[in-house]
Amino acid sequence: MLNPWNFFVFVLFIICGPLGSNQVEVHVCDTTNSNNSFIYCNGPILDAVNYHSLYNDSKEFVDMPLKDDPQIVYNAWRAKYGNQSSANLNKSDVQAFVNQYFSAAGTELVVCTPDDWQEKPPKLATIADPKLREWAYKLNGIWKQLCRKIDPAIEQHTSRYSLLYVPNSFIVPGGRFREFYYWDAYWIIKGLIASDMYNTTRSMIRNLASMVDKYGFVPNGGRVYYLQRSQPPFLAAMVYELYEATNDKAFVAELLPTLLKELNFWNEKRMTDVQMNGKSFKVYQYKTASNVPRPESYRVDTQNSAKLANGADQQQFYQDLASAAESGWDFSTRWFSDYKTLTSIETTKVLPVDLNGLLCWNMDIMEYLYEQIGDTKNSQIFRNKRADFRDTVQNVFYNRTDGTWYDYNLRTQSHNPRFYTSTAVPLFTNCYNTLNTGKSQKVFDYMDKMGVFTYPGGIPTSMSQESDQQWDFPNGWSPNNHMIIEGLRKSANPEMQDKGFLIASKWVMGNFRVFYETGHMWEKYNVIGSYPQPGSGGEYDVQDGFGWSNGAILDLLLTYNDRLFVPENFVNTTVTPSVESTTKSAPKYAKLPWVLVFAFMIRQLFNY
Repeated sequence: MLNPWNFFVFVLFIICGPLGSNQVEVHVCDTTNSNNSFIYCNGPILDAVNYHSLYNDSKEFVDMPLKDDPQIVYNAWRAKYGNQSSANLNKSDVQAFVNQYFSAAGTELVVCTPDDWQEKPPKLATIADPKLREWAYKLNGIWKQLCRKIDPAIEQHTSRYSLLYVPNSFIVPGGRFREFYYWDAYWIIKGLIASDMYNTTRSMIRNLASMVDKYGFVPNGGRVYYLQRSQPPFLAAMVYELYEATNDKAFVAELLPTLLKELNFWNEKRMTDVQMNGKSFKVYQYKTASNVPRPESYRVDTQNSAKLANGADQQQFYQDLASAAESGWDFSTRWFSDYKTLTSIETTKVLPVDLNGLLCWNMDIMEYLYEQIGDTKNSQIFRNKRADFRDTVQNVFYNRTDGTWYDYNLRTQSHNPRFYTSTAVPLFTNCYNTLNTGKSQKVFDYMDKMGVFTYPGGIPTSMSQESDQQWDFPNGWSPNNHMIIEGLRKSANPEMQDKGFLIASKWVMGNFRVFYETGHMWEKYNVIGSYPQPGSGGEYDVQDGFGWSNGAILDLLLTYNDRLFVPENFVNTTVTPSVESTTKSAPKYAKLPWVLVFAFMIRQLFNY
């Protein structure tokens, strides 16, 4: 005989299905943070556009402004199609509806020239090598191509746009990334400071700060469909970099309350407990609440979810995808349980070493900035917080056997011993006792053992060749290479400082060669072979522009302005970068003659 409790569970099973398989859907934007969520974040129009593949890139549609208020457009859809499923609609009809009610993507943005831009910034004039100096001037010119401001008319009709309104002009990454992006902005700002563009830097920081003041955190990017996730926390670092360049204490005092508010977001929304060696530690993780397809990747997300094994939790899959996007590493085998396939993604079970290293740096920066404005009380508070958390990072993430930091997996309760460039982030953020000069040596030795220094175009993001994800081998990225270089340069170990220069030489010359061949800077690079080329893989074609690549190179050219040189017999480097952005896959460019590579190596040795 069935007792009352078992009968209740049986009825619940019949109504809802297996317990735990039907959670509440959490959309990437909703009525709590936007007034057009049923257009850009969920709903029948979004589904139909992607079901019928109207655009190669799902992001194209959700970036298209409405020609009328969202409720009017939604009512027009319902009046025409009722509750018909996307499968029952005609593709041509759906396209006609979009053409009638939507404008082209990006038309709400206006191209601008920063008011502090100058053709030959004084800092860049200090670059000793004439070819590299001329290249730096060309990269400085790209800021004009990437400058955007929002049409002021938008403020009167914000509901017609997926764009998040910000008051000041800003620099975009480039290509499909036509709005502001969070962690990209740090390296863009490094480049702007190298170009003596302090006003533009302040404007970009204030834009991001306005997001914290309004939403409590900095979204992944400047669209409503990013309102459930952030990105690696670099806002405090941006304020720090500007302060170091300008000594503007008033700006620091203005921004500190916002920086504190953002740090509270990570403490309250992205912190978890982990038990190790009988002790409990509080650490950070990427874990957005959204558990539905990402609108900007709607079609590919739904296609991938269809590959899940029977009984797999689609909502968990979507949450892990969005959480990996929050990390900036979308996607990498770093997040996969089998280190091969996207459908095994488990981001929310991974405690990422780079995020914790960055938040350790945030605490260090907060201590320093409070001290600079004379607030010794709060400075001391963050000094203690940082000291305690530095110990946490060492206890949870540092592997004494291998001499490096690793991600920690909550499912396996162990480190992930595979190489990823994230291993060096605590070195970059000085989240260790810097008096331990052997620490940087051990990290370098570990990376050397993994073979990551053998590639002429730079350091690959991982050594994982089992997937075609863009944050894996053979792609190298500017932020990762820059952090490794800076981590070694800032160490107290002179030998490691020299190693940092050699890596910088490789990355700069790799970017230089690709620019010479293509006329573009790219978001990522293929580091293998004697001639590097733009990277590939992932959900979309490689993009040009490119904000953080420009910024990282300009910063490195200044850091080593008297040590970096182009080989004397390098071919003529007169290159005119294209004004038009291309989003097509990069062609397979021919390799440089081996003699030029050899000549470059000889020249670098003599200048070492």
